[in-house]
Amino acid sequence: MQFSLISSKTQAKAPFCLGFAFRRGDIPAGKGVGSSLSALQVVPRTTWPDGSLKFAQLAGVVDVTANSMLTVRLRRIDAEAKTAAVLGLADLKKTGVTAEIAAGSFGTATFGAAEWDAPFETWASGPQMSSWIFRKPVGSDAHLVAWLEVRLFAGGAVEVLPWVENGYLMVAGPTNKSATYAFKLGGTERCSVAIDLPHHCRTPLINGTALSYWLGDDPGVTPRHDVAYLQATELVPTYSARVPATAAVAKELATSFKPLDKANFNYQGDSMPATGYQQPIGLLPEHDVLYLTCDSLNTYGAVVRNGYAAGRYPLHYRDEKTQRPIRFSQYPNLVLHSDSRVSDVGGSTRSQYTPKPTGTMSPKWDCAHSPSVGYMAYLLTGRWYFMEQVQFAATLDYLTKADENIMRRGSQGLVQPCFGGWQTRACAWQWRTLTQALNITPDNDTALRQEFINCVQSNIENFHSVYVAQPNNPFGWIQPGEGYTNDMQFGASWQQDFVTAAFGYSLAMGLPIPDAVTAKHDAFFRWKARSAVMRLGPASGFWYVNAAQYTASISPARSPDFQGGKGPWYANDAAVYAATYASQPSWFGNVEGTLAGEILPGDRAAWANLTTALAYALRHGVNGAVAAHQRLIKASNYPSLRDAFNNAPVWSVAPTRITPAWMADKPIGQWFEIPGTSGAGGAAVDAYSGMAINDLTSEILIAAAGGHGDSSDNRVVSLSLASDAPSWTLRLAASKAVEKDVAYYSDGLPASRHLYSSLHFVPQVNRLMLFGAYATYGSAWAFPTIDSFNLDTNKWDPAKTWPDAPGSHYGAAQIRGTGEIVSTWLKKWSPVDRKWTDLATSSSGDSARWPMAFDARRSQMFCLQWGDGQGFDPQRMAASRVPAAGGPQTSVSFNPSSALTQWQAEKPMYAAMDYDPDNDRFLFTAGQGAAAGRVYVIKPNDGNVWDMSVLDGGSLKIAPSPDNLSGMQNRLRYVPALRGFVMLTRASANLYFLRTA
Repeated sequence: MQFSLISSKTQAKAPFCLGFAFRRGDIPAGKGVGSSLSALQVVPRTTWPDGSLKFAQLAGVVDVTANSMLTVRLRRIDAEAKTAAVLGLADLKKTGVTAEIAAGSFGTATFGAAEWDAPFETWASGPQMSSWIFRKPVGSDAHLVAWLEVRLFAGGAVEVLPWVENGYLMVAGPTNKSATYAFKLGGTERCSVAIDLPHHCRTPLINGTALSYWLGDDPGVTPRHDVAYLQATELVPTYSARVPATAAVAKELATSFKPLDKANFNYQGDSMPATGYQQPIGLLPEHDVLYLTCDSLNTYGAVVRNGYAAGRYPLHYRDEKTQRPIRFSQYPNLVLHSDSRVSDVGGSTRSQYTPKPTGTMSPKWDCAHSPSVGYMAYLLTGRWYFMEQVQFAATLDYLTKADENIMRRGSQGLVQPCFGGWQTRACAWQWRTLTQALNITPDNDTALRQEFINCVQSNIENFHSVYVAQPNNPFGWIQPGEGYTNDMQFGASWQQDFVTAAFGYSLAMGLPIPDAVTAKHDAFFRWKARSAVMRLGPASGFWYVNAAQYTASISPARSPDFQGGKGPWYANDAAVYAATYASQPSWFGNVEGTLAGEILPGDRAAWANLTTALAYALRHGVNGAVAAHQRLIKASNYPSLRDAFNNAPVWSVAPTRITPAWMADKPIGQWFEIPGTSGAGGAAVDAYSGMAINDLTSEILIAAAGGHGDSSDNRVVSLSLASDAPSWTLRLAASKAVEKDVAYYSDGLPASRHLYSSLHFVPQVNRLMLFGAYATYGSAWAFPTIDSFNLDTNKWDPAKTWPDAPGSHYGAAQIRGTGEIVSTWLKKWSPVDRKWTDLATSSSGDSARWPMAFDARRSQMFCLQWGDGQGFDPQRMAASRVPAAGGPQTSVSFNPSSALTQWQAEKPMYAAMDYDPDNDRFLFTAGQGAAAGRVYVIKPNDGNVWDMSVLDGGSLKIAPSPDNLSGMQNRLRYVPALRGFVMLTRASANLYFLRTA
């Protein structure tokens, strides 16, 4: 748990504020959040169903150095009694702050001493930062309202976000409000711009590069979240794409804002109902996804600016009675007026409609193509403005839909499709927005939280009763809302995939609903996911090569009975396949192992929709999902799809976890064997050789293991741990002609060598890479060569594709997330510029060879070895840590314990170690002789004196590492998607696995 702060200028006590999502269970009920700062304010907003903290707003003041990233580490602590005085309205008034929003002839709203006494809402209250929401009508206009979010920080800094809103629910005569709008803070004009504000729109009065205004100097502090941790919370999807800051899609991100700006809502012709692929469509829009997949410093500002830009759409139907978005229960029959700038507006059974709007037209909102708005911006900032933005979107979708039973069913707010009236994809995006609104509405919100809970529960109960509780089709196909043949016999499979993905995403969110309803949510999703899984079947069923069709048929009838579940339905997957392809398209595939149809980009590139749905089927362990996934990724042209995701990262949704058959029902914390995995694929790993893990596919990779006098075999092998029945695969056979004491054999392929820890898969360049050649076949010569193997072609890249490594530096560990490689003796290689730099700015005197691992929570490298790692002098423990961004090497020692005494007596050499992010610990083993199966637990903290214990991994007898004392090297590895450690003790033994979460 950590976040970082950066500013363009050096300053003391710079104020900051951000939102922070916590993984389920990290901060249990009754515990608090500590940090590496002297003071950090934590304002809890929501909790997980188990009572642990889910989301909070963090604030404080901090000393920063210009352009230097300051990382703040968080930790669980005992809850502390609050004793510090909170910043109050009296403190705000002491600053002398005044504000003014002018709107030409409409009038002016002023905020001064009297107004500060009566906030509309106290949003945050604490000693480091307090925040209030203020509102005031502009002149005598019945619709136009000026709003402020005002933050006061310790030290007196004041930050203000001003906006104007033109959007009441039932006030007569909604129309545009055209004027020159100006904002003054402390008597100084900060923004003045002509705006024609359409009905039911709003906009921050921001014009330029600023994200808000400050009474004094803008401290310019930008937060950066640990995006791997944020994705691990599952409040956002996990994305596999890696987008360089130089990519076109990154360069297009908004770097400034003006009122009613569209920012990155790039719809064709600025029309949300436009057909075909549009960047903002998805579980999250592309501009938000880039925050999770691109290292550009522009991504944070782009998320915020796009959160502001959502105000240009007519979403804002504020209930004038409560001054909040509407409560569904209060308006069971109310529907938007047909002249509203919204697509697919329905009818009211009681003729209850919002007032007729007139005037300048805003861009149209279309639920079927709608993006997520404000959600990511809220997660990053914790701003009240963005919370309401999400709520407004959810309530607008409700008001758009007819109130009859086959549509939203009154105040129940059902998202179900309705043939000819509400598309399947509209169901998906309405559900995504509704559950996002529930997810971010604070636990103590008495106006809307229960409304969203009731609506979510009603939807789950409805879907479960129709598709699970009674017999229905076995294909996971909900009643479609679209009719490409004017009936329901054919429906859009890619729209079904949207629904599957949206329900899988919401299930992972941990919604605040009763356990019984969650169980029904889970059951419905498992049924729904069949629509994706079954289309990735063998040739005897629905053949996966043709899985990405535009429409499919599951019934021989033109109007099958979905609500009663009676169909009729086709008998099996093969019958669905035959009916779907009774008339074969021009792109129809006939080749096993080759995906047919359009990949990406393209209006009909439906593979991306399918893989998003499949990711959540894998995440939730749906039957058949693992086998379906294996068929997909083993296709010869799957790499084209995977690589296309780097240009369209919104579709690169990956499973947060996978549960293959061999792992199902296995207990957490106990070692077990993976059957049928002995042999290491014939690779000579017992010759001082390690292995690599491809985090994208959960594959073990071994290349050119052997060397010295042990083996000349340079084969490349792999094993997919994501498979239900893992087995070794020979990717490239050994060279037929070999020579001694060379870096490359005569066929140009890398010579066999002791791998130690030099082999790593680098996703940023999509290559399995060897960093240095040590103890090559023959007389154990060493070479500084770096070589790469292409897993898509199963071929080595030509020699000298990469510059040599610095002399005597060999790959030792990898920084997950960036792909950077840290070498023995602490140099760091970047896959971006492909250059080596010094990681350690100063030495502690501790040898740093192997094993070494990356501590993601503290963003540091940790090395622990006896002597030089090979059992030679100095005969002592050598433990040290170095910041991953570079800095001094610092010695680490351990509190006395029996484990420490045993470790020192064992004098482990050629050991293996990796970091366990699930439990914030390192696991370390050498496994030689009597130490077979003995794993040490290294528990780090923010200081330099840590703890060591011995893991209780159950009673399984584990094979020792090789008899030649070549050790484990790095053959104990954490596998993120499997949430556990795989261990290869010796070639002749099966793999062992330990679930950690």
